[in-house]
Amino acid sequence: MGEIEDLGQFDAIVIGTGMAGLMAGNSLATEGRRVLMLEKHSTPGGCTMNFERGDYRFEASNHVINSCEPGGMTYRLLERVGAEGRVEFLKLDSFGRMVDEARGTDFSLPWALDPHVEMLVTNFPHEEAGIRAFYAKYGPIAEALLASQEISEGGDAAAREQLAEAVREYGTLAGRKALEVLKEFVSDPSLIELMLAIPSGFMGTSPQVIDAASAIMCDLVFRVDGGQAYYPKGGSGHMSQTLADLFEERGGELRLEQGATEITFEDGRASGVISRRRSGGSISARARCVIHAGDVTALVNTLCPEGGLPDDYVKSINRRRPGISTLILFAGLDLDLRAMGLTACEISRNWESDGPPPSFDEMTQMGDYSTSNSAMATIYSNIDPSCCPPGKSVVATMMLATPELFEDALGPNRHRGRNYKALKDRLIPQLLANMERALGVGPLAEHAEVLELATPVTIERFTENRGGAYVGWRYTADQVRTPIPQQSPVENLFLCGHWVEPGGGVSNVMSGGLNAADLALDYLKRA
Repeated sequence: MGEIEDLGQFDAIVIGTGMAGLMAGNSLATEGRRVLMLEKHSTPGGCTMNFERGDYRFEASNHVINSCEPGGMTYRLLERVGAEGRVEFLKLDSFGRMVDEARGTDFSLPWALDPHVEMLVTNFPHEEAGIRAFYAKYGPIAEALLASQEISEGGDAAAREQLAEAVREYGTLAGRKALEVLKEFVSDPSLIELMLAIPSGFMGTSPQVIDAASAIMCDLVFRVDGGQAYYPKGGSGHMSQTLADLFEERGGELRLEQGATEITFEDGRASGVISRRRSGGSISARARCVIHAGDVTALVNTLCPEGGLPDDYVKSINRRRPGISTLILFAGLDLDLRAMGLTACEISRNWESDGPPPSFDEMTQMGDYSTSNSAMATIYSNIDPSCCPPGKSVVATMMLATPELFEDALGPNRHRGRNYKALKDRLIPQLLANMERALGVGPLAEHAEVLELATPVTIERFTENRGGAYVGWRYTADQVRTPIPQQSPVENLFLCGHWVEPGGGVSNVMSGGLNAADLALDYLKRA
């Protein structure tokens, strides 16, 4: 390994600077602890990051964040680390347009619960009773769970009893599929597909198998209390960089382009980390505790030495199934889509196909998205115009994908060579055609100043998430029933991020980062 620079002793080392790691590091630094954060890449953020190509700024993956207004869940999390007010959030009243050419419908999808219910009733009047009954039952449950901390700390007896009842009702969803729960209220397949579209897209899990508790909460977290969907002005990368800057202001040490290669152990405890610089050479640091903010499979198979973690724990992690990945085509266009009448932030469109629509497995295994009968496009320049010059637009289109096709195209040592490039070159026109279909505008190739395709390999390379899974494990009922706790089997090794409790999504991983920091602080005080 060559010469190793010794950085000395820290109270805690945080591996990874995704949103969970940034929140954990800031929380510990706020308490006056000496903290080292290590990041493999040149910018912090993980999934919450931006990249630039010429005049255009692209969003790596984030669409929206819930409850960023004063008093909201995300706002309260930022308050915990003194970051409230440092990021401006833009509120989105509508998810965007939903166009179904086969049914002849074209409507906006509001975030707020009451307008959302009325929109569904207007378009599916034959299902009115079931629609109203579903949201009347689960809306109050979501509201109570979102306010659980506030109720627990200062609520009256009636509010605490309401919370307890909400927890009991929510618990009845454990182990059930969202599809079977929805069918107790409504039966129209198009309505069910629409009600599951947002949670299945966010969580990278097929509507047929997605877990009921996760799907219902994922959808309602944006709808209750008036609708709370926001986007950070300047992109999620600005939010991540703001938290990284705040960490350093508090005396934390942030090392970019220095990914952790090994967690060292002494007497059954984590004792430090060895990290390799991208420019060459390695560093080592000792720590009283370690927080791993990333894919738990990398932790058990790569970072921890053999025997560092119990064998049954390692086997249980490796048996789990990661979530689906995605293809994302980023386009910088010399067109002003808003001026052309496309004012929605997102457009999803379904159309009739010549034959039976292809299955997800068929499309992903063959790498042929030209036969899809649906597409979506996110117009980020309609959300935050600062992402490109006036008169231009930033658009992204996404198709769910599995990693095998792209892994097979890699060369030795995962080199992205000729075969991999040829595969991307074949897929770009397919996704561009789907983008054109979603927008109802084309051809776009002659207006594209930037076209860049991210594959599951790209996502894994930048986030170190196995197979490019963007929200951790697949949200199936069996896996949701057995979440991975933030306390590892090693008493001073703590976990946070998409792969462990409380799960994926920006606000969830922020909360998980704070929880990991609390566990670490409790250990440091006891030790």
